[in-house]
Amino acid sequence: MKHGKLNLLLSTSVAIALSGCATTDEPVGPINLAGTSAPLVVVEATSSTHDGNGPDRLIDGDTSTRWSASGDNSYAVLDYGQVAEFDAVRIAFSKGNERASTFDILVSEDGNTWTAVLEGEKSSGKITSIERFPFTAVKARYIKYVGHGNTKNMWNSLTEFYAVNCAINTCLANEFVTSDVIAANEAANKAAKAKQAEEKARMAALRKGDFGTYVPLKCDSAVSDCTKKTWWDVPLKSPVIPAVPKAGNKPGENFDLTTWYLSQPFDHDKNGKPDDVNEWYLNQGYEQPELFYTGDDGGLVIKTFIKGTRTSKNTKYTRTEMREMLRRGDKSIPTKGVNKNNWVFGSAPEADLKAAGGVDGVMDVTMKVDHTTTTGELGQVGRFIIGQIHDQDDEPIRLYYRKLPNRDTGSVYFAHENTLEGSDNYFSLVGDLSGEVEDGIALGEVFSYQIKVEGNTMTVTLKRDGKDDAVQVVDMSKSGYDQGGRYMYFKVGAYNQNNTGDAEDYVQATFYKIKTSHDQYNK
Repeated sequence: MKHGKLNLLLSTSVAIALSGCATTDEPVGPINLAGTSAPLVVVEATSSTHDGNGPDRLIDGDTSTRWSASGDNSYAVLDYGQVAEFDAVRIAFSKGNERASTFDILVSEDGNTWTAVLEGEKSSGKITSIERFPFTAVKARYIKYVGHGNTKNMWNSLTEFYAVNCAINTCLANEFVTSDVIAANEAANKAAKAKQAEEKARMAALRKGDFGTYVPLKCDSAVSDCTKKTWWDVPLKSPVIPAVPKAGNKPGENFDLTTWYLSQPFDHDKNGKPDDVNEWYLNQGYEQPELFYTGDDGGLVIKTFIKGTRTSKNTKYTRTEMREMLRRGDKSIPTKGVNKNNWVFGSAPEADLKAAGGVDGVMDVTMKVDHTTTTGELGQVGRFIIGQIHDQDDEPIRLYYRKLPNRDTGSVYFAHENTLEGSDNYFSLVGDLSGEVEDGIALGEVFSYQIKVEGNTMTVTLKRDGKDDAVQVVDMSKSGYDQGGRYMYFKVGAYNQNNTGDAEDYVQATFYKIKTSHDQYNK
C-alpha cells in the first residue's frame, strides 16, 4: 500500500538514487535549485498493458498509486504534446526500498522512431521516493519506460514517472541516493507502516468470521441412518440430477456434490479455522442461506464478502469455493497427496498415474455473475476467481471475472503459474486483467467455460450466445506440473480477490452446471 502525496516540482521530501549506483554522500548529476521554468505537463500517459493500475497513475503526483504491468518489455509512454529538450527522467518505484528494477528509457519526436537514451538501468533498491536518471540532453515529445522486471519478479511497478530538463527545471540534490536521503526515507516509511498497522488491525477484525446464519453440520435422520458412525455411503452415490436445476431443491439435489468439499468464510465455533463442509454433508443437502443456496431460478448461488475468515495463513482473501474430492466420502483416503482423492497430468511419472484418482481432467461450468465488488483499490476492485486447477502449492490456472464500477461489462481472463519460475502468465479470453473491455460479459449474462487438460496441454474455452468461442491453448511442458508428486484438483465458486473495500461489499455468482470428468490409467 502506498502513502501520501508527492510534490514533484519543489519537493524537499526524500528522493531517490541514480540507477544502481552505490550510495554516495555527493550528488552525481546536475543540480538546479531555482529553475527558470516549470517542467512540461504530460498530455497523455499510455501503456502496453496493466493490471487495473493504469498509466494515468504515473502522473497523478500521488505515491499511493501506481502503474503495474507484468512481463518483460512491458512499457509506459508519456506524451508531452510538443517536442522539447530533456536530460533526465524522475521515477519513483513501488516497493523501491525492497527491490531493484531494471529498465530502458527511449525517446521519440513522432512516436514511431525511437532512440534509446538509457539501457539496462537499475533503480537503487533502497528508497521509495523519486530517483533521477540523467542522460545526454535530447529533443523528444514521447518518453518511453521499458521494464524488465525487478530483482524479485517480472512485475514493473512505478508510482511516478516524469521527464525533466535540469538546465531550466528545478532539480534537487535529494534526487540522488545519499546516506541522509536513505535515513529520511526510512523515517517516512516507518510513519507509513504505522498507518498500515492500523489498517491491518481493521482487517483482522473483519477476519473473525462471526457473522451470518450458523448451520450445524450433523446427520439428518430424515435422509440418513444416523445410528451409524459413518452414516453415509462409501463411496457416496451420485444422485439423479435434473436436466435443469430446479428451484426448491437443495444444492445437492440439483448438482452432483459427492466429489466436492466447500470452503466458506465463517468461524462460528471460534476455533480460528473456517467452518468448512465435507462432501457427505453437501450430498445430504447442506445449504447456507446467505452464501451457498439454491436461487429462485434453480441455480446454485455462491457469494462471499470482503469480511470473513481466511482458509489459510497464506490466503489474503475470502472465499466461498468448492474443492474437488475424488475420494467420494472415503475418509481413509487423505485429502492431500498423489492418491485416489486427486488427479495428475497424463504426462506425470507412471507411478503417479497408477496411484492417482484420475488422469487429466475436464471441468465444464455454466454460470452468470450477479455482483462484483465496487469499493477498494483500483488494482483489486471488481475481480474474483470463478474456477481453478490447484496443485499442492501452485495453480496451473486461476480463471478470473472482473468488472470495474464504471464499466457496463466485465472481462474473463486467466493466469497460468509456472511453478519452475514462480511467475504468472496472463491470457485473455474476453478482455484482460485491466477490466477495461467494451464487448465484455455483463452482470446477469449467462456464459460457459471449459478447462481441459491433456498431458501438458491445457485448453480453456469461453462460450456465450451469439459470439464466437474464445479459446486459449497453453503449453505447460516447461511449467513443472508433470514432475513426480504433483497432484491436482479443480475448484469452483466465488474466491474474492479484493481485501481493500468495504467489509460488506461482496462478489456473487449463480451456477447452472458444474461437471468434471477424468480418465483412468490404462497401460
